[in-house]
Amino acid sequence: VELVKKDIIDFIKSAKKPLAGLTLVAGNVYNSLKMAEWLKSIGCDVIVGGPEISELTVRHYADLPMVDGAIIGSAENILPQIVEDGLRDSIKNLSTKEFSAKIEYFPCDFENAVINYDLLFRIEDHGGVSFLWSGDCPFANNRCFFCGRQRKGYGCRNPKIVWEEIKQAYNLGKRKYYNTADTVATNADNFHQFVLAKPDDIRGINMKCFVNAFQVNGNIAEDFKKLECWPTIGIESLTRVQASEKGQTNIEDNYNALEVLAKHNLQMILTFVIGLPGETKNSLLADSNELINIVKKYKDNIYMITVSPLVVINGSKAFDKMFSILGGKLPKKHEEEFYNPLLLSELYFKNFTKITVEDAIRQICILEKRVVEINPKIGFDSKGLDSEKYFKIKKELRANK
Repeated sequence: VELVKKDIIDFIKSAKKPLAGLTLVAGNVYNSLKMAEWLKSIGCDVIVGGPEISELTVRHYADLPMVDGAIIGSAENILPQIVEDGLRDSIKNLSTKEFSAKIEYFPCDFENAVINYDLLFRIEDHGGVSFLWSGDCPFANNRCFFCGRQRKGYGCRNPKIVWEEIKQAYNLGKRKYYNTADTVATNADNFHQFVLAKPDDIRGINMKCFVNAFQVNGNIAEDFKKLECWPTIGIESLTRVQASEKGQTNIEDNYNALEVLAKHNLQMILTFVIGLPGETKNSLLADSNELINIVKKYKDNIYMITVSPLVVINGSKAFDKMFSILGGKLPKKHEEEFYNPLLLSELYFKNFTKITVEDAIRQICILEKRVVEINPKIGFDSKGLDSEKYFKIKKELRANK
């Protein structure tokens, strides 16, 4: 961490007029704004963007003391204008304390977009590097990363361009890659073209690729092997698939996907969500028991398991429901936030499930222990946890052994 801070300080000191862009994503808003305070303290202007900056929130974030400007939608076209001419009200989609954004949804040539990852590749040493190949606009509900459009859309970048970017990281010794958007889940045929475009001299890598369970078959499994990747399945619920409101995957698809991937000797990453609409203590226990049965059967083919409580984030269906119920008065933990996803999630659990967030965290702790007992080599992770609640519950469980 100190080396990264030193790199940033040296970089800022070497610049004539330093400017930092921070991406605000649910769960990192408070920490990002604390970083913004630090950047301001060492003489750097700060612009914020990302999925948490939308028509709903842009005015709030632009007015914060540690922020100089907030951008809706794609920042790739906007930041060069700011660097060249400063913060001007003629720049579309930019809000500052002095003026509000003139919102315009830019067309995006997603296929031929080129992304400069140079700084990211140099500082992201801990667990590999992120890259973007394809996207089905998962953030398009009022918070699209790229074009700002308020509707679903599909995009797939030119695989040759993406592999050239990945090779930059490969040449720096990086061997783990994480696609920041759904991979196979967007389009299996385009994913196959991506695999075919892989350069012969890129070998010995690990890539995390998302896939819907209903898409898994022998051909996809072979593509996974060629790509040297960890197929990642968003199972979400084992006993109540319909509660996810996605409509395409059924329970049989989940088990078929596991069987096919194991048959091809692939290391899987499985992700589960606790707190889908209508969740009860009985359904929570049923899912947990079924997950343990899966771990026992496929213990040698599971690389990692992620079990997380449902987190309500800006732009999701759950957010829209809660916004309506609360009349727009969203809960905060820190004054700088527009809302706090963890507190909003607690209210969601109270309104749409028969369990509490504490019930979810307790079951996650129990599952973690049971998975380790079956195979300690399987990684276990959880997203969107309230750390105070998590460590308190974990301490209680240890005391009650």
